[in-house]
Amino acid sequence: MTRLISRPAGALAATLALGVFAAACGGGSGAPGAAAGGDGAEGGGITLATWGGAYTKADVAHFLKPFERETGTTFRTADAPGEFVAKLEAQAKAGNVQWDVLNPDEADAEVLAGNGLLQELPADVRARIVKAVGAGNVSDYGVSVADYADVIVCNPAVVERCPRTPAEFWDTKGFPGPRAMYGDGWVENLLFALEADGVPPDQLFPVDVARAYRKLDAIKSHVDVWWTSGDQSQQILRDEEVGMAIMWDGRAYQLGQQGLDVEISHTGATVHREMFVVPKDAPSPKQAFAFLEWYATHPEEGAEWVQEMHYGVANPKALEHLPDDVARTIATHPDNLRQSVRLDVPWMTANRAQLFPRWNSWLGK
Repeated sequence: MTRLISRPAGALAATLALGVFAAACGGGSGAPGAAAGGDGAEGGGITLATWGGAYTKADVAHFLKPFERETGTTFRTADAPGEFVAKLEAQAKAGNVQWDVLNPDEADAEVLAGNGLLQELPADVRARIVKAVGAGNVSDYGVSVADYADVIVCNPAVVERCPRTPAEFWDTKGFPGPRAMYGDGWVENLLFALEADGVPPDQLFPVDVARAYRKLDAIKSHVDVWWTSGDQSQQILRDEEVGMAIMWDGRAYQLGQQGLDVEISHTGATVHREMFVVPKDAPSPKQAFAFLEWYATHPEEGAEWVQEMHYGVANPKALEHLPDDVARTIATHPDNLRQSVRLDVPWMTANRAQLFPRWNSWLGK
């Protein structure tokens, strides 16, 4: 792979220098996977709250360690898959925010911003990030990290026929076998249900919730596992506990890299993105914003992260460092996007408070 290292300049270099100075004055090396927290002093390192397992390992290897080497800013990680909103709300209520950067999906980031729990990007930092990655990958509060899709995955060693569409996944007679779906996927499961019921992709929003739940009722008893973490979604397929699943595309492609013969379909896939954002009252906000800018301006490290995770990153130049066969696995590759559905984040934000509790109630019955 061609080496192309982007270097920070101007104000970013000055900001990053704070981390170097702090480390020279006695800051110790943060241990990946250590408990969240920090000394609370500006310049004392950053804590990144992320998704755990392979995701955390990739963040450490391709973002946090290079950032530490280049700037001297130490780091810790905290795994909080699917719990960013609840945990940050609890930290803020206790007056003890422990995270400097967190990695929620875009809809949860909108919820946190609406609740006043995120800091806006400083104007100068935002301008430099936009220059690097484009305005479409930047919000008032952060920068996109991962474009990913919920795809249909099948292990043909476990089932006789592999479904390739939502309608086929719902067809338990024509495509029999143990199934899995995402236990926290309140919106993606509604959308897959509507697609299975014949709703065209361009008519999914606003969501016909009643119709979606009628279709979900039809498959609920056939879902053997409602997985709650990316590691679990992979493990149940490796262990042949299920033969088919709706799961994150990056986790699915990792299974193939690990030697499991899986079939993956992007037909009807729902496409999301995640964000790097900085909480209000973060212990080390200057270092946190420096990390966001470092991430946005280092496309080669982003490409290395994509190679491992198979999710897209914000800087479009990262694609220049990817083999074509890898680029074609990413949710935002044109061939995949043509078969997929982009989430309507404003609709999700407006309806989450009502529909997320309803989903949990339905799932628990």
